[in-house]
Amino acid sequence: MIHWLARIYRGTGIHSAPSGTLLYWVHSCVHRVVRRKSFRFGIEAGSKRGSFGAIPYYDVTRLRRSRPVDGLALVFFMGAGDYLMTTPLIRALHLAHPDLPIYGFGSSHTDNVNSSLVIGLLKANPLVNRVFAYRGRPRDVWTDYDFQDALKDIPKNFVILPVIYDVEPTVFHRTTSLLETFNLPVDLPLPAPIAYPTPLSPVAANILSALQARIEIALPKAVVFTHFGARSSGYEYPNIARLVTQLTQQGYLVVSFSPTGLKDDNVIDIDIATITPCDSIELLRALKRGPARLLMISVNSLMWPISAALDIPNLGLHVFRDPSMHQYLYPNIFVITRHFFDRLPPFSLFLAPPSSYQRRQSVDEVTTFTDYHPEYVLDSFEAMASSRPS
Repeated sequence: MIHWLARIYRGTGIHSAPSGTLLYWVHSCVHRVVRRKSFRFGIEAGSKRGSFGAIPYYDVTRLRRSRPVDGLALVFFMGAGDYLMTTPLIRALHLAHPDLPIYGFGSSHTDNVNSSLVIGLLKANPLVNRVFAYRGRPRDVWTDYDFQDALKDIPKNFVILPVIYDVEPTVFHRTTSLLETFNLPVDLPLPAPIAYPTPLSPVAANILSALQARIEIALPKAVVFTHFGARSSGYEYPNIARLVTQLTQQGYLVVSFSPTGLKDDNVIDIDIATITPCDSIELLRALKRGPARLLMISVNSLMWPISAALDIPNLGLHVFRDPSMHQYLYPNIFVITRHFFDRLPPFSLFLAPPSSYQRRQSVDEVTTFTDYHPEYVLDSFEAMASSRPS
């Protein structure tokens, strides 16, 4: 019923009325009514469904002055990379309320909003006291994700906090938006994602041993990890073999999380279905401590926040127009793009000329993808490698 009413309400446009108008006053009155009806979910401003489409803003400290709070229930519905960007928020919540346990709830359904891999990453976070999986489903708006199944596992007097944030292009960064949403202080420089150490699985331990042995034999210029696919957009880079071949010809050892189809001693494919994201993190962490320099090339996906957590120089291929791209960049990431972004520092931007890419439509013909020529990617990669020490 609430969901149906919310859709009608958003359709009227009242929620976007400018301050000082009569419609804005009506919208404010509706907000107050909604907050009273969903007090367990809403803190200061917001509800479990985002107050009829608005982004909620939480104030746990204020709520604790008005009623008992025995813990915090963080409800996640996002990709694995998005989750890593929330780790500074979880740390800040723990520091602000060290006496409250934090329970994490991750959707077991992989869909256009959520990745079930978040559950494993939550379990690796030592600040999350318990982790629960729930059967979630997306709705029309990503902030309106159906997490009703999680409610059965949330104890009484736990505050239910859906982990959502403002994605308007004017927002400075995803991390600052999260901290502001939870009414927590924003400290600059921007905190990087936190990749907590975990034990390697037996499969990943064998991969690490093979990589270390190959590095000792090949003595490469550097080890380049690559990842050329993105779950959220469905993008796959079509020129993997050409680019990887050119990298090996330049003296690099390439370790690819995307299949290359190449038979080369200096190309090692890792089947990501056989390891976890935590394994991927630990492989990178272990090799970063080794004798060979570590670099990365990847499309916008999980590897962007992982590389930021480990401070590995990463050449990011920006393959579709996104005016909020600055919200998930970090100082270690250099970007190839055909679009100009005035919020990106010039030293980290490779503005691709028309001769360096081809455009194509996505399968659903909704998004225009940009496929960069391997020669241009390699030139940009060499420029990044020479300008960014690792």
